[in-house]
Amino acid sequence: MKTIAIILTQAETTRPVFEAAETIAGEHGAHIVALHGEIIDPPPVLSPLDLPDSSVIASLYDAAAEKAARIKAVFDDCAARATVSSEWRPFKGSSGAATAGLIDSVRAADLVIASQPQQGNVSEHDSILFEGGRPILFIPWIDKQFKQFKRVLIAWDGSRGVARSTFDSLSLLHKATEIEIFTVDARDSQDQPADLASAEIAASLSRHGLNVTTRSQASEKLPISAVLENRCSDFGADLMIMGAYGTSRIMERIFGGVTHVLLESMTVPVLMSR
Repeated sequence: MKTIAIILTQAETTRPVFEAAETIAGEHGAHIVALHGEIIDPPPVLSPLDLPDSSVIASLYDAAAEKAARIKAVFDDCAARATVSSEWRPFKGSSGAATAGLIDSVRAADLVIASQPQQGNVSEHDSILFEGGRPILFIPWIDKQFKQFKRVLIAWDGSRGVARSTFDSLSLLHKATEIEIFTVDARDSQDQPADLASAEIAASLSRHGLNVTTRSQASEKLPISAVLENRCSDFGADLMIMGAYGTSRIMERIFGGVTHVLLESMTVPVLMSR
């Protein structure tokens, strides 16, 4: 791991995101690339001449520039104190143009780190998660000081997403003292009984020299997200690894899927890939 991209969207969350990146970068000799998209999408406010109101557009650009300046000021302070190399890389334009620049940079990184999405905007990082092709580590708002990942919970359901997340996170797992592969409502399949649902992935991770245990639990009519959060608390997890969006984004927004709910209520860092 030599390049870590951090997504900076708010001045208030810049420091915890940078500090998480600095800790990981220090362990791996990595460089931090700080990405901020200065997005300006004028609302449909028209002048009497049926043209975009220039004063509205100007105020939007000013507000976006002020926000970017606040974020950069926090980043500059963090970078000046850091023991690792870093750079500031802003993008400006409409949501599509700015996001495209962010995604290009994300695709060249080993790991992406972002703050938990803003309340009411769980889909804030969806374009990067779906199009970036890189694992994203989300840092919860409640994190005041980043901790090394000593106890890791893998929310294993055998899906493509969690398989990719698990192997994308290997470089983060070698200092973990205990890794639990946790399965909820495991079922018998044609190839294996339910009690062996996580045996193969456990054996694979053990071959990497990792200390791995397995645990299976019935949801007992609780939402899967609640079962995972409860287990994180009981296990004392420093990190949870899971797949992202097992169902469509639209279905998750309507019915509150596991990804959607956990991004709203996460209490420990969560690593996702898709």
